[in-house]
Amino acid sequence: MDYMSIAAMSVGLHQQQLDMQVGTSVMKMAMETSEAAMMDMLESIDVSAMTGIGGNIDLLA
Repeated sequence: MDYMSIAAMSVGLHQQQLDMQVGTSVMKMAMETSEAAMMDMLESIDVSAMTGIGGNIDLLA
C-alpha cells in the first residue's frame, strides 16, 4: 500500500464523517422547526371556546 492510497482513504473517511455531521445537523434543525410550529399551533387554539368539552361523561350499562 503506497502513501497515496493511505491519503485517499483518510480523505474519504473525513468526508464520510462530515456528511454524517451535516445530516445530523439538518435533521436536528428540522425537528426543532417542527417542534416550534407545533407549539405555535397549540398556543393559537382558543381554549375558551372549548369550555364545555369533557365536562360530562355518558355511560351506558
